[in-house]
Amino acid sequence: MTSFLWPSSPSATVAVLVLFYCLPVNYVGLCCKLYTIAYLIFMAIGYLFSSKRSLHCSTLLANQSSYALVTGASSGIGAQICRHLVQHDFNLIMVARSERKLHALADELRQINDKINIHTVIQDLTEYNAVENLINRIDTLKNVNIDIIINNAGRGCTKPFFQTSTSDMAYEQMIALHIRVPTLLIRHYVPKMLDRPSRIVNISSEISYMSSPRAAMYASTKAFLTQLTTSLDYEIEQFNDSNSKNNVSLLLATPGPTLNTEFDHHDDSVVFHLPFVTLTAEQVASQIVDACLRGDRFCTPGWANQLTIWIMTKAPLNFTHLVCWLLWASWSEVKQWLYERRHLMDKIVEYLKKQLEKPKITTTEENEFDLFTKCLTEGRETPHQDAATLNKKLHIHKDGTLGHAHHHFTKIPKFYENIPTDPLGRKLREEARALFLHRKSQEIISSDEANSLLTLLEENASAPLDPESPKINYDDFMRVVQKATPAIANLFPPTIFADLYQNDPYGRVRILDLYQYTMRKMWYHHSRMGLSLYDSIGQGYLRESDLEDYIYELIPTMHQLSQLQETFYKFYVCTAVRKFFFFLDPLRTGRIAIPDILCSGYLDKLLELREEDADPDDLEQNWFSCQSASKIYTRYLQLDKDHNGLLSRDELAKYNSSTLTPVFITRVFQECLTYGGEMDYKSYLDFVLALENRNSPQSLRYLFQIMDIDNKGYLHPGDLNFFYRGMIQMLSTRPLTDIPPFNNVQNEIFDMVKPVDSMRITLKDLINCGQGGLVLSILIDIGSFWTYENRESLIPQASTKDDSIHV
Repeated sequence: MTSFLWPSSPSATVAVLVLFYCLPVNYVGLCCKLYTIAYLIFMAIGYLFSSKRSLHCSTLLANQSSYALVTGASSGIGAQICRHLVQHDFNLIMVARSERKLHALADELRQINDKINIHTVIQDLTEYNAVENLINRIDTLKNVNIDIIINNAGRGCTKPFFQTSTSDMAYEQMIALHIRVPTLLIRHYVPKMLDRPSRIVNISSEISYMSSPRAAMYASTKAFLTQLTTSLDYEIEQFNDSNSKNNVSLLLATPGPTLNTEFDHHDDSVVFHLPFVTLTAEQVASQIVDACLRGDRFCTPGWANQLTIWIMTKAPLNFTHLVCWLLWASWSEVKQWLYERRHLMDKIVEYLKKQLEKPKITTTEENEFDLFTKCLTEGRETPHQDAATLNKKLHIHKDGTLGHAHHHFTKIPKFYENIPTDPLGRKLREEARALFLHRKSQEIISSDEANSLLTLLEENASAPLDPESPKINYDDFMRVVQKATPAIANLFPPTIFADLYQNDPYGRVRILDLYQYTMRKMWYHHSRMGLSLYDSIGQGYLRESDLEDYIYELIPTMHQLSQLQETFYKFYVCTAVRKFFFFLDPLRTGRIAIPDILCSGYLDKLLELREEDADPDDLEQNWFSCQSASKIYTRYLQLDKDHNGLLSRDELAKYNSSTLTPVFITRVFQECLTYGGEMDYKSYLDFVLALENRNSPQSLRYLFQIMDIDNKGYLHPGDLNFFYRGMIQMLSTRPLTDIPPFNNVQNEIFDMVKPVDSMRITLKDLINCGQGGLVLSILIDIGSFWTYENRESLIPQASTKDDSIHV
């Protein structure tokens, strides 16, 4: 909702500021005075032609037949409103869907005031004919006059609009509770309330005054309730004036974040943890009931919420959206948002430092004089310099004037490539890249050229000849390179021969090694050309969407993926891409350099699926195989007990037969990116990759970030004790007689890691010790802890001679 006191559009705000800046001071003062006078005149006109109800409205008192209808009365604000109304001797009709809570509240209220009548109606107001059923049941009651209607029932949801599954009925429930139910109740009971003093209270929300990302449906439906209340209030004013009565009064209540409600219990947003903003349900209900009985028209509990509404309705819209987006997010999502924008903050800080350190600018005459003095001194020190060189340094023009010398930069300037944004420029860039890649692909040797090279090498094999493994010396090798095509000659620089040499007494290299090098080089160039076609920006790296497109189009060419159903393609692509980005992009930059993909070996494992006679055991261990991807996704579906496509903490705790400690699971949800407090499939894949490859540097980085509670950059004994207490909690429920004290475990951990600092373990220490995966596993996994504690008894049963325990 936009206020006319100040424009909310950024362009309009800038225009007003520029206008005020350009006007002289006296004109600015005159404009402000004229605006104030116009505002007072408009307010007076609105007052004269509106109702004077506020002058004649009296406090509403209860009688024997006075009833208050309260929806959503079983808990939260509704239950507190009922507690305050019975203190004013109002009879109650309480409506809610929870029979147990509603009957318990009714018994409590009867003990507070035994003179009142209480009727409970068990009704889910989100059902289709719920309002009609409610009205019919109330009409059957005798000697009942509805003097107060409090539309309190509501539903909240702070997930992004498109991340809410279609099976979740949250949006339909909000439309029913915030729009349909209040509208039908007001339409039915207002005509019956015109002959006596009565009140209608619509409990909207502070967020109804502004558009709110993450709570789009909630804010929109509450905005409808706000607009409906203010509009009907004006209509009833005119009706009261024409009938000389001031009976019906509408109250719009707009509370802010409220504690001790169902919304608060199921939401971990930042807004519920802000001081001065949040109130308890009892505080909100007390102010709403007092305002209702007085006949007020507006009620916003809390001065901080009133100030927030005033500011947010006058701030630019993009700023309002940003604030709402962050306030409705969880702490972990806010941390992730700040982490992703750390580069922008670094640039701003760097720019401010440069401005503060900027040298004082001197005048042109001083610069020219200093330059002339410097060059004259250099000329005296080097008397043999000719006049042309001196004139070049001094930049003396033909007319004898002194020009400026070249600037000497303290550092190499940053090169910048401007990527075109217009359609024609993008099309031209794509065509140029396609032609370049086509030309480069023609330089790659073909299979026929490789076979002819092998024949040529075998024909020029050096003595003594070995029929099983022919070899060639350097002179014969260079002779072959000269006879071969230019493409092959470029493929074999002299250093290759030295790299492939393996202590042969005659100075030779195996011809098979040269041929394998040639085939490997061919594969590298072909693969690089193929990946470059998906480099949409043309900067030498692939983003996540680029790699997804590459693998998606690669699936039909894979023999081992022929049984993969097309409906599973997107889940398979997501599973495959996550391994590339988990290991090759540990800093989460969102892109991977193409050479890194080619050199990592993961692309080799992916392309192995083209083979028809692959080993079943190898396929079982291959992350990219159909069996492995199906197994991972099936395990995810088995953990998702409520079938909402996301994993909660309790669901993830069942991973690996519930061997992970609850403390570790809690920290995972605090540090990893979640949606409404639940983990999606991509975050689950990162979790699986980290636990299945615990000794890799990338996995250690992932686990270290979770175990570094305060983001200090190191683990101290307090952190280790925190996770070990979670391990003791699990061990106390298992048949394990001996639980070692923490001091023993701490000493063993520090002995294994051998950190540089005797009281701090850094990520570098974990990586260098070679046992980082084991160290972290015995603190988070009860299975690994038990294996480590019983390692001596398990050694005779081991099939290998390695004394280490591998996780």
